[in-house]
Amino acid sequence: MGYAWDNGDIKMEALLSPKANYISGTELLTPMVGLGDDILYDRKQLGGARGRTALALGSGNLIIYCANDGKDGVTVEGLQTELYELGAETAIGADGGGSSQGSGDSWDVRSSDVPERPVHNYLCIWLKKESKEDKPVSKTVCLDPGHGPGCVNGSPDGSYKEYEFAWDMSQRVKTHLERCGVKVVMTKDEKGYPSLTERAKISDGAAADLLVSLHTNADGSAGWGPASGLMIYTSAGPDSAARNVAARAVIAQMQVAGVTVRKDAIIHELAYAIVRLPKAPSVLIEHGFHTNKEDVARLKTTEYRAKLAEATAKGACDFLGVAWADEQRNPMTPGPWYEEDRKWAKDQGISDGTRPDGPVTRAEVWAMLRRLNE
Repeated sequence: MGYAWDNGDIKMEALLSPKANYISGTELLTPMVGLGDDILYDRKQLGGARGRTALALGSGNLIIYCANDGKDGVTVEGLQTELYELGAETAIGADGGGSSQGSGDSWDVRSSDVPERPVHNYLCIWLKKESKEDKPVSKTVCLDPGHGPGCVNGSPDGSYKEYEFAWDMSQRVKTHLERCGVKVVMTKDEKGYPSLTERAKISDGAAADLLVSLHTNADGSAGWGPASGLMIYTSAGPDSAARNVAARAVIAQMQVAGVTVRKDAIIHELAYAIVRLPKAPSVLIEHGFHTNKEDVARLKTTEYRAKLAEATAKGACDFLGVAWADEQRNPMTPGPWYEEDRKWAKDQGISDGTRPDGPVTRAEVWAMLRRLNE
């Protein structure tokens, strides 16, 4: 792994990157190497405390590390820890010892053993001056309703479909975020079923500050299973990575709302493309298990979906630093014309009362007719 870029768009990528520039070195923090993991390097050539050079990325910042031999010298493991504490999410180590040299506006590091020691590689970095204009903060969230029509994921009894829940949840979260001034970009419409790569490209094209993929989980059982509760997937550590900060913000709001959260609430899974491919910090929220009877009973209700959507949106706002705006409710506003009918159908167990304007599949008609005659 190393850093690749064309014109300032630096990002950690694997070798054979199509970018014009590529720099690699000792992998200190990568999707495969976290804090405390074994670091692969030549102990004879690079071991011990010595001057070090490193590049790192964290929270949108480029971190340049350069230190002399002597009192500033550190081990490779110490360098990893120091960069992590500086907020690095990814990092690579370059040369060290007497070759660790560099200079900037307010610092100058030169070889301590040979003052005029030549260094055959030099990396120049230009920094743009920060704009002094007082512009309002504008944030963009990419919402990704998981799956799409035709997806078979759902409860064993057929009464719950994951793609329907994901779409409904996306519209609820979208309403909250837009009320708070956040721009929302969708990876799909209600009938769409784009690939994961296409979804990532939509997020990148919108320069999203956060991607939230909405799902429910399954425990692999053929029928109902015991696994239950909410959890979140991100691509990898460290804990200081923006994606994991976002995940913790959502988990915190879920706990405030009284939502059952699994003991291992945040799981790292590099194999999931939707949290690995986008440039934005990305989280995949499993709002419960559609293979658990109790979870499904809750997930089908309007009240529980409203709770989940609000907590999801609040967590996103907390991560983005956006002030929460409470929903304005008018107690004098009458409900829709079908409200009594909706309530009756829900009370009778015929329907869950959601999607009043949505199309009805034949499978749903069969299920409702069976319930009506039970």
